[in-house]
Amino acid sequence: MKKIILLFILSIFTNSLYAQNYTVNNLTIKQGNELFDITENEQTITLLPETFSIQFLNKPYQEKKKLFYSARALVTDHKIDIDLKGQSLEEISYFEPGTGFAAENNLKENYPILSDEGHQYLYYVSNKDKRVENIGKSGEWDIYQWTLGGVYQYDAEMDWKIYDLDEVYILFIVDRNLNGIIDQGEYHNLQIKFKK
Repeated sequence: MKKIILLFILSIFTNSLYAQNYTVNNLTIKQGNELFDITENEQTITLLPETFSIQFLNKPYQEKKKLFYSARALVTDHKIDIDLKGQSLEEISYFEPGTGFAAENNLKENYPILSDEGHQYLYYVSNKDKRVENIGKSGEWDIYQWTLGGVYQYDAEMDWKIYDLDEVYILFIVDRNLNGIIDQGEYHNLQIKFKK
């Protein structure tokens, strides 16, 4: 009986080590078993040159109700210096209508176009119509995951291991209140450095 109780306590302790505290103001980067909380508007992290995921809170895209919940990601090889807070999404050249890249749906691993001329439009409608994975719930929000195996560069998919730079920049926006304005906590300007 003592062994069963000890195993139960150990199991709860181990699960709590890997539990993630999701909020609408943060992102989580997951690589293997490691989790990195992105809590600042501008943040740098170091990863191995391997597949990683960006996890975030949002709601499903509901066209009939005109609730266009989505995330937008600009993936570049240089930092984008722009003051985003309070800006209208439609007034930012990277995110204005017509600048979204056409992406395939239902991919487990993505290779976004490395460019500062347009963005990735990330949404979830259903298991058959999605550009991100639904991996769970946190209160009233769904937890979504966008998995990046590398980038699309030189007219080819480049895994992180053969990507020719040692860093990538991701400007990630989630307009959760659907007001078209970038509010505090709705954007993260990430610099990801690779240990090569």
